[in-house]
Amino acid sequence: MSNTPSGSVLRNTRTGGPTIEEFRALESASATLSDRVDALGSQQRAEVGDLRDRIQAVATAQEDRFGRLESRLEAFLDSIKAKQEPASSSAASTDLPNPATSPSSGSGVSAKVYTVKTEDTGTFDGTPENLELFLALVQAIQFAETDAGWDRAVLRAITLALRGRAAIWHSTLTDKQRAGLCRIDSWFEALRENFSPQSTVVRQQARDRTWDPDHEDILGFVFAKIAPLKVGFRNMSEEDVVQEIADRLPVDIQMLLRQPRERQPSLVRLREELRIQEVFWRARHNRPLLPSSTVETASPSLVTGGQRISSFAELVVPTAHPISAPAQSDRRPFRGSVAQRRGKAYAEDFDPAMLGRGKSPRTGKDNTPNYRVPGTDETIWCERPCNRCGGAHFDFAHDHSVSKPQARFAEEADDDGYPATSFVADTSRPSDSQDF
Repeated sequence: MSNTPSGSVLRNTRTGGPTIEEFRALESASATLSDRVDALGSQQRAEVGDLRDRIQAVATAQEDRFGRLESRLEAFLDSIKAKQEPASSSAASTDLPNPATSPSSGSGVSAKVYTVKTEDTGTFDGTPENLELFLALVQAIQFAETDAGWDRAVLRAITLALRGRAAIWHSTLTDKQRAGLCRIDSWFEALRENFSPQSTVVRQQARDRTWDPDHEDILGFVFAKIAPLKVGFRNMSEEDVVQEIADRLPVDIQMLLRQPRERQPSLVRLREELRIQEVFWRARHNRPLLPSSTVETASPSLVTGGQRISSFAELVVPTAHPISAPAQSDRRPFRGSVAQRRGKAYAEDFDPAMLGRGKSPRTGKDNTPNYRVPGTDETIWCERPCNRCGGAHFDFAHDHSVSKPQARFAEEADDDGYPATSFVADTSRPSDSQDF
């Protein structure tokens, strides 16, 4: 039997655990903490919302301010543009009426409207030799501005600049053809197609142009020489242009020039050399430029009166003015073949030692037979076969050439001692090549 008294109550009890009061206190603290967290969250959301509203208000105010500033700036720029328009219009004003507002402008602000005077472009009467000078001037005026309105003004000026045969040609075009002349390039193509000069004539003029030291400085000669060369020989290299200019100068200037002997000669550096050499040459030979009054009396055709040169006739006509000083070889006019100018056939004083070979200045072909004419400073080039046998030699050198191997020319060319600077006789005309 159990030793427990029968009158006692048996209970399961634990020692050290929280009491009911402690549980109630813990629940109360938890509820208080939750209330505080909710209160802090609500306060934070309210502050963030208020801050967002303030930022939005500031942004709206700044946007309005920038809008007002932009409007004021646009108004200011429009006022400046409106003030500049009268000055631009007056600077480009001509005989033609100028509209106040461009039809393509929808803003109501006056756009630039250019016009070009025929006094600026010059006129073109259909003379072929004057075409390239006219086109070069028109192109230079075109490149002065990049505005499309400027190109339209140049187009109008081309039409108004036509005179004589050129104006008649334009009147014979159909409506479709005239409508096609809506670009400057189209005008250039049409004018060249109908009025281009004969290339052989321009080339002859370019070659015949020599320096007249009494009536022009050496730079004037250089520019007058280059103009027809560029027209007659469109693909002429700068090296050939330099050589062609040097070949038409006095020998005592040629021998001092360096550019013709450079591997890559430059026209700019050649002009620098010529400016220097001209001073010494005039002092050495006592050949100053004649006063303008003397030039006008001697040859009024050489005086342009300050006007722009518009004709090749003012550039390429060889000068032949009487000079009191004894005639010199460098001042002799270059007309006709070398044989005609010296009044003696090549066969009369043929010297085999003067034969050689080299690069033809006209054709650019290497190993071309040449002959240094005795008693002159000129070299002629054999650019056609011999009329007697068809060989590659001069007619007057036939007997000498057929009696020796052709290779003999190459051997003599290495040791011929010919100077590199010499006048080159023109062989483009039959008279120059048939005198061999």
